[in-house]
Amino acid sequence: MRRILQPFVPFLSDRPNRRSTLRSAIRCGRTLLIAGLVALWGATVIASPTTASANGPSKVVVLGFDGADAQLVEQWMNEGKLPHLDRLRKQGTFSPLRPTNPPQTPVSWSTFATGLDPGRTEIFDFLKRDRKTYIPDFAMMTPASEPFLFGPRNPLFLGLMAGFAVFIVALVATRLLARRWVPAWIAALVLGGGAYAWAAPFVRENVPMKKPVAINNRKGTPYWQTLAANGIHSTIVRVPQTFPPDPNPGGRLLSGLGVPDIRGTFGTYTYYTSEPFASSSGDTEKGGKVVLLDVEPGDNSVETIIYGPFNKLFDDPPEILLPVRLELDWNARAVTIQFDDQRISLKEGEWSDFVGIEFKLRKLVKVNGIARFHLLELGPRLRLYMSPIHIDPMRPIVPVTYPPSFAKEIHDRIDTDFPTIGWGPDTWALDEQVTTEEVFAEDVDFTTTKFEKIFDAFLTDERDRVFTQIFYFTDRVAHMFWRFQDPGNPAFDQKLAPEWSGYLLQSYQRMDAIVGRALDKLPPDGILLVCSGHGCSTWRRSFNMNTWLVRNGFMSLKGQNDAKPMTLDDLFVEGQFWPNVDWSRTRVYALGLGAMYVNLLGREKEGIVSPGEEYDQTIRELKEKLEAFVDTTTGIAPIHRVYTRDEMYKDYDPELMPDLRAANSYGYRVSWQTSLGGIPKELFEEHNSKWSGDHCSLDPSLVPGILFSSRPLALESVPGIEDMTPTLLDLFGLAVPAEMAGRPLRRQ
Repeated sequence: MRRILQPFVPFLSDRPNRRSTLRSAIRCGRTLLIAGLVALWGATVIASPTTASANGPSKVVVLGFDGADAQLVEQWMNEGKLPHLDRLRKQGTFSPLRPTNPPQTPVSWSTFATGLDPGRTEIFDFLKRDRKTYIPDFAMMTPASEPFLFGPRNPLFLGLMAGFAVFIVALVATRLLARRWVPAWIAALVLGGGAYAWAAPFVRENVPMKKPVAINNRKGTPYWQTLAANGIHSTIVRVPQTFPPDPNPGGRLLSGLGVPDIRGTFGTYTYYTSEPFASSSGDTEKGGKVVLLDVEPGDNSVETIIYGPFNKLFDDPPEILLPVRLELDWNARAVTIQFDDQRISLKEGEWSDFVGIEFKLRKLVKVNGIARFHLLELGPRLRLYMSPIHIDPMRPIVPVTYPPSFAKEIHDRIDTDFPTIGWGPDTWALDEQVTTEEVFAEDVDFTTTKFEKIFDAFLTDERDRVFTQIFYFTDRVAHMFWRFQDPGNPAFDQKLAPEWSGYLLQSYQRMDAIVGRALDKLPPDGILLVCSGHGCSTWRRSFNMNTWLVRNGFMSLKGQNDAKPMTLDDLFVEGQFWPNVDWSRTRVYALGLGAMYVNLLGREKEGIVSPGEEYDQTIRELKEKLEAFVDTTTGIAPIHRVYTRDEMYKDYDPELMPDLRAANSYGYRVSWQTSLGGIPKELFEEHNSKWSGDHCSLDPSLVPGILFSSRPLALESVPGIEDMTPTLLDLFGLAVPAEMAGRPLRRQ
């Protein structure tokens, strides 16, 4: 130790000798250089791949296409319409891929990422219930908060820090000017005390005591963390259920499904309209905001608002509203949108690019978002659409990438802003007939092009041995355009069919082109895997599950069933749920997309069903009656099968998981109202919505996903989405943990 410290002694001496100091400086520099080289060598050794990571291919590319359906892919490959996928099939392997039960996006992709079944990931639906209140909540993520700086003591401590800083400056300055200590101390105390007296209330008013955070409810270790622990770096783009961003040591990650808009919702659009017969101002069923404007042709302008974030940092106001002025040019059919110092001019039918929007919660606290505007019509009515407001990736209120600097790296590589909302293109506005098929298709193209740029920018990055990206456009297009695949769908439109019947195929061909680019850039020893978490099917009729429970004696109501329909905004803003339910006489209730819960004594707040024989009898009775039930209008059983959780999962938390899952038959889906706990009066509804394709509440056997491999695989049976993580670990010679539900898919 003495020899190491010796070169530094002259610098620590009270009277350093110049000559010895020069010699010591040289020795010190040499010592630091050697130490730096040793540290660099050590860091290289620590960061170098382990023996396991030296195995495997130089590059594995995993491309996911949410909702890509095995039956459609096979049909269109056989017809020569998907040449790159067909090439991949002939070169390696193609197979249907079994989704999770239920076949929902966050559920399947959570299993994809961890190799665990939904019982262990604890992502089993979009929604879960609070068993103490029965209120639905998102299963994917839990909003929370944590202290900001010193929390409630911010005014005291920050005020003292400001006062002390002013005290020190005043003391030094006054001492230098007056050259006397007494006036300096007096001035410093007065100014420091005044600074504290000003700063404490300023901090109380403008500095939050807490900051919002989100908790990802998915359990299990995603494969990129296991790979990172073995020296294998990766870039992960838009895998669902990765918000907040999963750490990816040495690598990068952009969060996918689960990232909210700045209001904390899946995507709240705004519709400004002067339509006399438009729905009243407020929230639509899917969560849109309708703003009625008192304007007539010839009016020069109108004042309105942009709905900003809910205020979760301060006591008031409850939400932030940004004033906006619309300047109208009826002759040119153009509008200028003006707020803060921005002016966005649009002609009828035009989109804006992303526009930065700043919401000031306080003088020091701002929330930044980006959104797009589309002028639907000006004359004789004003109809203006604003997209959901994305978290600004360059100024995020919460991180959307790991590391946080990855957002800037993406922006610099693609030279543009990019969407952050996990859901992607706005399906709600088309479903509620605010926008049109053409507007939706333009939104899909805009959004997908941004993510294709990210794909092209990072696919061949030499730092990564694994690159994973999930695209969502195949799923969103299937949801909205399946009606053109099925003339028997109530939403099939003969007039629109000639123009839009090929749009779903076009989206699959876009998928095919992306796969082709990946194949062309794959190194000779590289491996390409293409998959989807589930397929899709037609949605012709909605089944009101809670209504069936009421009619069959499993649920009881107080008085008449006259409750108003639930909306998605009720879910986000703590709406009133179950207003007419008599829990003292209710044995079973339904929530989410097929999930059913027994009102169990000791578990639910007002449970009445005793554990043991009464519980088992309730399960048997419900399963028997529901599977035997037939829709008299069609002669079809709407329920394909009722699954117990023991039939679905190896292990689970009995306090959290649904007791049963009712999986729908072809053509049926749980109604929107059932998913929110609603109890409509009728058992069935003809589903004539533009959201005409679905998979969420269907039996998994009806909506298989896809699996392609650039290498031939030895498949003994239909593989499952749970096999993806074991396969990736096995490719690099890593052991597959015993708790994983899947198995490695190995080469022939």
